[in-house]
Amino acid sequence: MMRRTVTVGGSWGVLCGIANGWPVASTLVQMTVPWVWIAALVGYRLAESTRRSGLLGGVALAAASVAYFGVGAIAGGLSGESPFGGIRFLILWTSIALVVGPIAGVIGRWLTTERTVLAVVLLATVSIAEPLALWAHIDHLDAHFAYFGVALIGLTFPVVWFRSALRNAVKAVALTVALTYPTAVILEAGLVALRQISSPLRLV
Repeated sequence: MMRRTVTVGGSWGVLCGIANGWPVASTLVQMTVPWVWIAALVGYRLAESTRRSGLLGGVALAAASVAYFGVGAIAGGLSGESPFGGIRFLILWTSIALVVGPIAGVIGRWLTTERTVLAVVLLATVSIAEPLALWAHIDHLDAHFAYFGVALIGLTFPVVWFRSALRNAVKAVALTVALTYPTAVILEAGLVALRQISSPLRLV
């Protein structure tokens, strides 16, 4: 399982490194949500227990981060830039991956337990909240296409997941709607603190 996890994470990182710079795709690979989904997928498909899912989620995102910045370093070296220019971001985002990855991995595992509704709500909420937090700070049209697509996936995920259980679908959508705005405010504050988007805060 560990080898498959590293393979999944590393492959995702390489894919993101190659896609970085393309319209729309560049925005997607630089968002947190697609990476969260990768860790959740690993927890859902590969983990044999909740504890194991946290470990695998962290390993997957750490491998993805190293692979992503590795591709960037190679590309930078080929273009005459220092291959070590992104080391600060590698350290920063790998550290974040080791926090976010285990959480997302556990959430992915919850999809197979009695906590399914909670897991679906959390994945859907973050998928809508991040685009909402970024929308007012980034004015590129291709970025807005990416944000809309991610948010649409988040909004439809509960309905698709619970397509045969209407009561759970309604509950999940209602909870997602209720949690999205406060989550977006928290994410916006965090991104401003990390200097990933410019201040001032726009959702508060």
